[in-house]
Amino acid sequence: MKKLVFLFAAVLLTAMSVNVFAQSTGTAPAPGAKHSYSITPGNAGNTLLWKVTKGDLTTSAGTDAVISSAATAITDITWAPTVAVGNWYYVHILETDGTGCSNEKVLPVQITASPFYLTLAAANATQRYDSAVVVSLANSSTPNYDHGNTTIVFTVTPTGLSSSYSGYSFDLSLAVPSGFTSTPAFSANASITSGTVTVTDNAAVTITYTVDNTNVYTNASAANAQNYTATATILGGKAINGVSDNNGGTYTDATAVARPNTSGITTN
Repeated sequence: MKKLVFLFAAVLLTAMSVNVFAQSTGTAPAPGAKHSYSITPGNAGNTLLWKVTKGDLTTSAGTDAVISSAATAITDITWAPTVAVGNWYYVHILETDGTGCSNEKVLPVQITASPFYLTLAAANATQRYDSAVVVSLANSSTPNYDHGNTTIVFTVTPTGLSSSYSGYSFDLSLAVPSGFTSTPAFSANASITSGTVTVTDNAAVTITYTVDNTNVYTNASAANAQNYTATATILGGKAINGVSDNNGGTYTDATAVARPNTSGITTN
């Protein structure tokens, strides 16, 4: 008997987990999601009218559910980011023919939490410069040291995206010290505009930064002056159909870049 009780409890918990963390669908949309709804009209030329109610069949959902086209057989409904998980809504379609005779169908919809979130990972916790130090002379008594570029790689990986929609986006930045510049390049499935990365599919995206140390170092510089940390930050993750990252939304990871901290040359 105890085994049956435990088995029932396990099945119940599994069902609850599926309900809470299921992919966003038209009947179980996540907050912020957009989904398509459609019917096959009874006759061509009939008048169609979509509406959404909440809690019951009469209270308007208002801005909780924005209908893109209320009078067509296919329409998109965008569910507000503020809708509460677990709440019930009802999608109505009313079809009326030329004589005024009508028919109505209703689709129950329950808001669900989406499992969509992003992760950010540096390829390496530590990294060396791409090439050797270039030494030049500013004058006969002052050597200059140019440390050059470092290649630093990060990967952003999505989890829990709906298979019905392809693509996601996020905001990206890289923090480096003064005197360093950074230029990102992306895997073929992504591009950046004004700091927002757009990914065309549901795969991970690789970001390869070229970080240029433009500082001029001399023998008067500290032995570790060329060492630095590059910290990437992503935030504002959003699926292509409007579902937001539900796991906090802001992530950072870093790569530390260093050379041997060789001192200046001393002599007797």
